[in-house]
Amino acid sequence: MALLLGLSGIQLFGLGLGVAGLLVLTVSVRYVWRATAVLRAQDVDSIDSLDSGTLVRVSGTIESIEDPITTPFSGTDCAVLRYGIEERRLSPYLLPWFVTIHERTAAHPFTLRTATGTVAVVEAVRTVTLEKKVVATVGADEEPPERIADFQRSVSGAPGWTIWRDPPQPFRRLARTLSLGRRRYLEQRAIESDRVTAVGRVAEDGLDPIVVSDRSPTDTLVRMAKTSLAGVLIGGGTLSLAILLLVI
Repeated sequence: MALLLGLSGIQLFGLGLGVAGLLVLTVSVRYVWRATAVLRAQDVDSIDSLDSGTLVRVSGTIESIEDPITTPFSGTDCAVLRYGIEERRLSPYLLPWFVTIHERTAAHPFTLRTATGTVAVVEAVRTVTLEKKVVATVGADEEPPERIADFQRSVSGAPGWTIWRDPPQPFRRLARTLSLGRRRYLEQRAIESDRVTAVGRVAEDGLDPIVVSDRSPTDTLVRMAKTSLAGVLIGGGTLSLAILLLVI
């Protein structure tokens, strides 16, 4: 192959690979660093004397929820919510697994009762890491509970038909044997009296949260960053291969 800009064909491929690897690595490292806020934050019971912008970690019991959120599947009133729908599909290795096909996060202002007082959590949380509860599991040929059926009909973006729930006739028996198309409706929710940890930055009127969790800081970091850690490995490996191609 003729040289272009002084590079061989393999080197040009390596250059493109390097750009892609660097992009994946940069995005992944940025998110991992953001997730480490749960460890870098100052552990406090009160934010009254702290400067605006200070990164803190506050643990306490939820009380005084402002305009509680009603969860879509169980109808539970809560302060913090992450809900999702998973569908059983074939993995790239031809093994059935559950894939998230719809997910949303919501939070309304609430107060945390700490050991020495209260802390107002005033903004919508960006990340929710709470115990996952399966509200319902519905087979491809089954009707969902009424509340979930209403959700499917009324919420924009709610997943409807997929080929996994209604496969072509020749594959239908196999799909039903493997339970393909089965859906799980899940909620992660924090209700009044639940004990949680909020990590965020001090604002004028309270705490602007990055994450609300019911796990230890280390477990929270792992759950927040595990996908991005895989991205770091992939991006780093791709970049290393690209450098090798450029120097040979």
